[in-house]
Amino acid sequence: MLKVVLADDEKKILLLLQKLIDWERLGYEIVGTANDGLRALELVRELHPDLLITDVRMPGCSGIELIQRAKALQPKLHFIVISGYRKFEYAQNALKYGVEDYLLKPLKKEELTGILMRLSDKLGEEAALEFQLKRSKERQQDLLMESLGNAAEHQQPFLAYADEGFYAAEGVCFAAVVRVDLVGAIPNPEGYQVILRSALEIVRRELLSLTDVFAASIRKEGVAVVLRMSAYRTVAMKQCFTKIQKEIEQQRDLFGNLRCTICLGSRQTDFMETVLSMRQAMWFCQDRLCHPQTWRDAETEQPEFRQRYMMEAAQKKRFQVAAECLDTARFAQELEQSFQTVMSQPGLNGQMFEDWFDQVLAACLYGMQQDGQAAEGFVIRMRNRFWLCPDAKSVFQVLKQDISRELQRLGEERSLREMRPITEAKRYIQQHYQESLRLEDVSSAVGFNATYFSTLFKKETGQNFLDYLTELRISKAKELLCGETLSVQDVAETVGYSDLKYFSRLFKKATGVSPSDYKKLYK
Repeated sequence: MLKVVLADDEKKILLLLQKLIDWERLGYEIVGTANDGLRALELVRELHPDLLITDVRMPGCSGIELIQRAKALQPKLHFIVISGYRKFEYAQNALKYGVEDYLLKPLKKEELTGILMRLSDKLGEEAALEFQLKRSKERQQDLLMESLGNAAEHQQPFLAYADEGFYAAEGVCFAAVVRVDLVGAIPNPEGYQVILRSALEIVRRELLSLTDVFAASIRKEGVAVVLRMSAYRTVAMKQCFTKIQKEIEQQRDLFGNLRCTICLGSRQTDFMETVLSMRQAMWFCQDRLCHPQTWRDAETEQPEFRQRYMMEAAQKKRFQVAAECLDTARFAQELEQSFQTVMSQPGLNGQMFEDWFDQVLAACLYGMQQDGQAAEGFVIRMRNRFWLCPDAKSVFQVLKQDISRELQRLGEERSLREMRPITEAKRYIQQHYQESLRLEDVSSAVGFNATYFSTLFKKETGQNFLDYLTELRISKAKELLCGETLSVQDVAETVGYSDLKYFSRLFKKATGVSPSDYKKLYK
């Protein structure tokens, strides 16, 4: 609904305006009325209407003055002027301030309805155009920041097209990352995007106090920013980013215990060299995992790009073996030891810690693939989870939980793979137990080597093949012996035994009585 404020010094005119047409049907809502110009101006300030309908002559300030002052408050506000005077100068002055139309008293329903319908269409078009322009500008910023961020991440030249404002304006450029963490918890990706979108709006709003030549978008590191200033005003810049930091952290009631880290790259005179500034800001963002400071500035400290971490080959091998064996306990033990090792590294930084994360993940993935395939998208999900973590301990927990869960899943898959031929073998035995059945016959039927099948059968059933077959045959024999038609000899032959003495011996061993006694007991 479009919001409307009515202003006229005559109460009967205000009442007439409210009753003259069906406002709701036309898509409008009257949110306030005023009998003088000053009160109307207050309503504009408080209610932010889309349309102001005002008389030309009113106490407090005239309709023309009201339009002028209201326009300054709300540039996109629309106006309809009404008057009992037919003098052209009134209309001329009103039109100068961009009013939609000019109506003479007495008001006619048809005229006002027509104006409102045209205005509704116009506002719809304006809103759609404004949205398209906003999205277009935001998309341009996204593309610029993606290109700049990727160049910084991969240490490549920055060759992307940028808004001409970055080239045309004089002064200095620098990049920044505004990182938001949920302390003590790892947020779900959807919830974290809500937090980041809120932070992005704060960043865009506050950066206007510094410059109107900037781009900001959401990346995995947080809200990435690049801006150009006519001069590097240290105090103003720090005040701006401090305000951003405080505004974000004030949203704790909504999102939980938020911590905002400001990571500032060094200033550059050449916009194409801003890639270095962005790389520095991204490095500081990584480093918060090991050193949770809320303000990092490349103008006062330099990132240690050259310091990297390489896991020992023996440690990688132990991770591979644990993963290949799908041994979650062994993996957890190796991870704990490796975590303690990396955390005790002299000069440990966030970049080194990410190196450790990548190497643990790669080693475990290699081991998993010796037995089966990790779930589709597993590595991507792990990388995304890494960037949700607020500190090193959280990264450790993500590795422990997620890789253990994947190892467990692969173990269950292995069990199912191994169980499938055993299930088929059991079905085959059920169908052929009356025959002279051998281990080789069953293993061949399910497509396995006899020796491997025997081991697998024992592992899955807890019995060797012969014991399982004997138990099945004796069970079938007990059922048949309870009937009246078959003799003991007939029962023995029916369940697969041509030798009556051998059958009787097996039956008595299993039940404690001979087949003939069993038949008498249950006859």
